Amino acid sequence: MSIEKNKSGFYEWHDPPEGIPSIGIQTSRCKKCIAYYHEKGFRGLFGNPHFGFRQDNLDFLTETTNAKLVWFFQINIKNVEALYELTELEYFGINDKRPGIDFSRFPKLRTAINQWIKKDIGISKSSIREYHLWHFKPRSKSYDGLEIPKDVRELHLYWANPASLSGLPVLKKLRHIEFHRCRNLEDLSALPTIAPALKTLVITTSSRVDPIRGIVDHPTLKKTLIS
Repeated sequence: MSIEKNKSGFYEWHDPPEGIPSIGIQTSRCKKCIAYYHEKGFRGLFGNPHFGFRQDNLDFLTETTNAKLVWFFQINIKNVEALYELTELEYFGINDKRPGIDFSRFPKLRTAINQWIKKDIGISKSSIREYHLWHFKPRSKSYDGLEIPKDVRELHLYWANPASLSGLPVLKKLRHIEFHRCRNLEDLSALPTIAPALKTLVITTSSRVDPIRGIVDHPTLKKTLIS
């Protein structure tokens, strides 16, 4: 992530996802950031305290309804209603200190980076194709009750605590799955059932994984990386 302040004092993201030009929102000069967003033809917005974002709402998004990318991290948000004004949204990332979000209300959303909370809804009904889920750590240590986009092609799980894949739905369109820092993960035996068309599996920093069951006997798996 390469973010730098330009000569005009605005933070620009130089290597944004999907190549969508993105600008940081600075709370102290929010209106100027929005004016610059429109003047220069940006289609992405991000916010982080390190880059000057220090507010508890996203109300300014009502003035940037053509945004395709939104990413807010390390923040505490009390009101997310303005998100639903973004009918062109394709790429979305947000942390867990916020109200629940209905992901089915974004008709063009394709990629989501989400630190899931129980109040999130509409994920299974969403149009998401690439889903990154962070810090899923229920007391049950299983995936029971977790919503996954029904048409997901690429799934990334970071810091999840389940030891097996129990509770995950059957994902017929899933082609690529990654597990990162899932330190409890041991049993992948259900992988052929859960992801019958899987092509690629990546596992990092998850040393308990059995590298045999669910992997060598998967009928469509072509590439596996475990490190």
